[in-house]
Amino acid sequence: MIRGRNRGRNADLGSPTWGHTAVRDEEPARAPSSRWLFTGGDGRMTAYATSAAGVVRWTETAPGTFDGPTTVAVEGWDGRLSLAASAEGYVYFAGLRRSAESGARHVVVSTQYQTGRPLIDWHDLGRPAAAGAEADDEVVSGPVVVVNQVSGSVHVLVSLRHGGVLRRSRTGDGRWGRWKTVTPQTYPGQLTAAMPTGGPLEVLAVDAAGTVDRWVGAGGGRFELRDRFGMALADGTQTALETARKRTTYLWRYPGDGSLLAWRARSAKDAGGVLPLGGAGGVGRPGVGRATIGGYDCTVLAQTGAHGGAEVTAYVTENEGYGTWWAPLGDPGTPVHAPQPGVDGAGNLVVAALDGTGALLLARQDPGQDGLAFGPWTREGSHAPSAGAGQG
Repeated sequence: MIRGRNRGRNADLGSPTWGHTAVRDEEPARAPSSRWLFTGGDGRMTAYATSAAGVVRWTETAPGTFDGPTTVAVEGWDGRLSLAASAEGYVYFAGLRRSAESGARHVVVSTQYQTGRPLIDWHDLGRPAAAGAEADDEVVSGPVVVVNQVSGSVHVLVSLRHGGVLRRSRTGDGRWGRWKTVTPQTYPGQLTAAMPTGGPLEVLAVDAAGTVDRWVGAGGGRFELRDRFGMALADGTQTALETARKRTTYLWRYPGDGSLLAWRARSAKDAGGVLPLGGAGGVGRPGVGRATIGGYDCTVLAQTGAHGGAEVTAYVTENEGYGTWWAPLGDPGTPVHAPQPGVDGAGNLVVAALDGTGALLLARQDPGQDGLAFGPWTREGSHAPSAGAGQG
């Protein structure tokens, strides 16, 4: 067993350590509740998933070749996992583990500083509780991890059944503060958080009546309710993407027909509001990202379509009004789950997905063709292709 090393900036000395093993779990790997495909500072990609045992990852060893899966086991792992990356390519992890003594869920965090290297020791942030409250509340949503791309600080947020939304933050020099209240209002549904470059931390949450609230940091640790509107959301489909400096676009699925909707706050440069994105019949949380396509800064969306295969669309960022056209990525021979777009070290678009066995599927953009043309699917990073991934 290889132990993660407690090295690098922000390391938490004396924190609990769990094992790192190459043994696969009996339960198939599944996608986290966040983005899960990242490109490191050296240009190599890593795909992450979660299982009954802990964090699962596949690491690119050479362009187009992946090693894995490898499981980073976490004692008492709950199965929930959220990830975020910094501008330097550091990947931050937040999850839940059950205490061996009480069975209570604790928030645990870790960091991977370099592609393919071990995670640092997991640090236990304890059982979230509002100041002055009994530490017996239950986490109903989260944890969500968010990185400040300017300062390097890290924020972990949870929604409690009774105690509202809490956050715990770590400064750029590695010190964790205590749990603090974002809002005492309770939100039983999924929690979504973002911190666009140059902007404050913000949280989008849905209350029991279906009202959508956006809370925004107002300085001094305070948060203000900036937006409130009624909108039907399919729970478990919310996600967020920074689409401009200080601006975040939130996306979710409409429960009526499964189509995707986007929402942005109104600003001096953007009318904001609800924006339809098509993709009717899709299921689950969409994968979101940004890529340069044909010289344009584009938002790229990927989803599991009504037919069970992956679909992709791209449009000039914050130009949803011009329409979106979804194109299938061909048949990999198996249903796909949670497709996620990313950009490899050469600047080409990659779509990753998981199949029903938890295997990694990859389709890469064909740089020799115009637009969103993809080569064949590969499985677990091998070079054995299945059916062609099609063209969008």
